[in-house]
Amino acid sequence: MKSSVYLSALIISLFILSCTTEIVAPKLNESGKIILKIDKQNAPTTVAVVKAYLTRENYDPIIGTLNLLSDSTADILFEQIAAGQWHLKVDAEDDSNVVLYTGESDVEVFAGFTSQVYLTLYPTGSGVGSIYINVTWGVPLNSNWVDYPYNPIISSTGNYYDPYGVTQPVVLFDGGIYKIWYAGVSASSRAYILYSESSDGYNWTFHSSNPVLVHGKYGDWDYLSVSPGAVIKEDGIFKMYYSGWSDEYSNWHIGLATSVDGINWVKHSNPVIYGTYNWEYQIIPNSIMKIDNTYFLYFTGRNYPYYAIGVATSVDGINWTKYQGNPILVSNMPWESTGVTDASVIKENGVLKMIYGTAGSNGFGLATSTDGYNWNKSPNNPFVTNQNTSNGWASFKMSYPYWIKTNNDYKIYYSGMNNYNGYHRIGVMRKQ
Repeated sequence: MKSSVYLSALIISLFILSCTTEIVAPKLNESGKIILKIDKQNAPTTVAVVKAYLTRENYDPIIGTLNLLSDSTADILFEQIAAGQWHLKVDAEDDSNVVLYTGESDVEVFAGFTSQVYLTLYPTGSGVGSIYINVTWGVPLNSNWVDYPYNPIISSTGNYYDPYGVTQPVVLFDGGIYKIWYAGVSASSRAYILYSESSDGYNWTFHSSNPVLVHGKYGDWDYLSVSPGAVIKEDGIFKMYYSGWSDEYSNWHIGLATSVDGINWVKHSNPVIYGTYNWEYQIIPNSIMKIDNTYFLYFTGRNYPYYAIGVATSVDGINWTKYQGNPILVSNMPWESTGVTDASVIKENGVLKMIYGTAGSNGFGLATSTDGYNWNKSPNNPFVTNQNTSNGWASFKMSYPYWIKTNNDYKIYYSGMNNYNGYHRIGVMRKQ
């Protein structure tokens, strides 16, 4: 007969804190602080001491210790840590200095940036006899997202095009530059498409040509409003799929505009995908990717207050066919409110990964697929909520996630709003 012992979880969180108050981009040539936060109350009773070791080539090892039985604090603090990559090893010992659980990870220290790492400590086998102990200290890996401490990164400029805020970010990393298109919210329900650039993804320069795309003339299908939804670049040409309408309460459609520089755009005269009826009465493009020789365009269908996510495919990017099995993602969990929205999709190791929002604008979920049509939601959803944002900057609403991967760096740009500032703003979170 096999025996199991279930232990309370001890959460060890690593916070890498800036040693400066200047609002600048993350740097690697300054020092920072590292705080290990220990949940003493839920620590296994056999653990008496937690020891943390920081090592790095050409640097002296740094050791921190926390006695769970006698220390009043629950933190291990390292100060004046040189920015760069360190190796962190954490041991949990009993009162005889026998290591019962251990875990390690590489961590990146950024001055001017706050990061967070969760460790899983595994049993070493010491002192447990023949009983197998299944212990996880920490949180699921897909929760390892950290909100940028100086959010929001883009706010209203106060001009005619964005007096009520900015929202719906769409980001590409192109030619070593981050390029972002987003909606400026003006009076009379009008929206304009604005553009900014950044060398680091955090500090943005508002382009002098703004707005770069405006609503059509009277009688056009997009007479009242335009907002960005998805951008792809192929053979030196940018293609933007945007939402537009001439009546806020009637159908919304998806249009296409092209550009050679991402600033000067030429619209196709008619929508390329039409909103129709029922769940897709009003449609909003969210994300586009090319799989083999087929374009997949993910969009939100809106029939207020209900939302769902669908997909359309095309071989030329102009003529689209909606998937007969739409919608491909719907609300079926209480946290998802009256619908799921704003799919942002990347492909990694042969698997499609989608981050999505909700009608309640209260958090983001993750889903995966192998074919682009059939999606499985993560059991750990939501992996982030509006209560997790830095300084509560998006504590009221968080929406329009846009997921971008550059090398091994992951960022989600998104819209946020708090209770004290009724304007939409744009922020970013980063995954370790």
